[in-house]
Amino acid sequence: MREKAGAAEAGLGVDDDKYDSNELSQVGWGVIFAPGLDQKIKDALDPLIKKRKKDVGDDDLFKVFDDFEPGDTAAKWLVRNGADIGTSVVEPLDGVPYYILIVAPPTAISFEFQYELDLNWAVGRIWFRTADEFRQYADSVVQYEEAQAPPTSRQVVFFAPENENDLATYLLNKNLAPPLLDGTTLPNGRVKDAPLGEVHHFKPTRLLGDYATTDALDDVLRGKLKDGTPALLFTGSHGKSSSISDPEMENIRGALICAGWARGGDPPTPDELYTEQDLKADAKVHGMIHFMFACYGVGWPQFDTYGSQEHNLIKNYVRMSGGAVEISPAPMVARLPQKLLCHPQGGALAVLGHIDMAWAYSFQSGNKSQPGDYRIILNRLMKGDRIGRATDRLNSRWAQLSCDIAEKLSDLQQGKKLSDEEMLNLADGWVIRDDARNFVVLGDPAVKIRQDRLPVLG
Repeated sequence: MREKAGAAEAGLGVDDDKYDSNELSQVGWGVIFAPGLDQKIKDALDPLIKKRKKDVGDDDLFKVFDDFEPGDTAAKWLVRNGADIGTSVVEPLDGVPYYILIVAPPTAISFEFQYELDLNWAVGRIWFRTADEFRQYADSVVQYEEAQAPPTSRQVVFFAPENENDLATYLLNKNLAPPLLDGTTLPNGRVKDAPLGEVHHFKPTRLLGDYATTDALDDVLRGKLKDGTPALLFTGSHGKSSSISDPEMENIRGALICAGWARGGDPPTPDELYTEQDLKADAKVHGMIHFMFACYGVGWPQFDTYGSQEHNLIKNYVRMSGGAVEISPAPMVARLPQKLLCHPQGGALAVLGHIDMAWAYSFQSGNKSQPGDYRIILNRLMKGDRIGRATDRLNSRWAQLSCDIAEKLSDLQQGKKLSDEEMLNLADGWVIRDDARNFVVLGDPAVKIRQDRLPVLG
């Protein structure tokens, strides 16, 4: 996580006056397979695909796409399938259902394709190392949705360490945790926002600052809290970085840095770091949704997003140095969320997290707390919205920020002169836009918390 801040809004997705976006029978579901995908992987996903076909119950709204071509943009692929990325709303009957699961590594179907498609559609991705892991995820989702009672509790856990000498985790604990957990009140005493969990009767559990240890996180993921496994887990922390030459990069990058580590000192020790190897064989994460706010939380590109060509263009206007920095031999999905999704005792439903670095722009503007997007997403998940629908807020935000940037670039193309300060603001705006864009769902975007089957906790 990096220290910075911003906000935005728009209206994307299906026409809510025409469709209920949580009803698969109305808005549909589809899967996009990577070119040349191993048949063993397709077979492993068969239980989930059959379940979704039954859920949809309409061949015009259920699609299996085997037509992705290398180099396809979302716009090009949509047109080939009868849809249009420029549409104001998604029309599922035009050929591309609202919920889309990408089954591909980011080397075959890029993160950029996912970002672009996710602007209007509800998109998720899965990618694992073996066909058995795909089968485990598919079986876990089907078992969760067909079980008489969910294996989780009506509980939301908020986990956020505050590391010594570290501004980023200080900002998160100061400007995100309190207004979410405690709610907000106007000067006249009127309640503006209810405390986290209150509206949908979820019991909140706080693990903040020094209490946000690796042992505490392990207890959450092993179902050792008093009320068992929470249906919803939010973690806000640093994600471990690593050099491109580190042979363990794929396994440790994005691992969650917990309490005890201090910025400016030694790298985090094993006692301060939660990696994929720390997820125990007896973990109880079946049915959980994990909102993981951390640098590299769910993956990373080959080149640093914030050293990319568009950012360099802005930097050059204000005579700043910089270049696209290669941070990985290839774009990758982080290993910890993969293991959460395919755990042999039952996997998590989905992990919402960040590709590349994460910044505080998403919950802060200047010195002002702006937790609204997080509150909306968490409340929608607790209400029982499907995760692809619940996260539309982030897509709206980066769409509006893109418009703001386009307007300023148009001014430049028409010869308007911007001051150095204005150019720096434009550069910051680009970072804010990409920070919002880079949130993605790992997992089926149609999964949801079965809150109607979760009893209220005392």
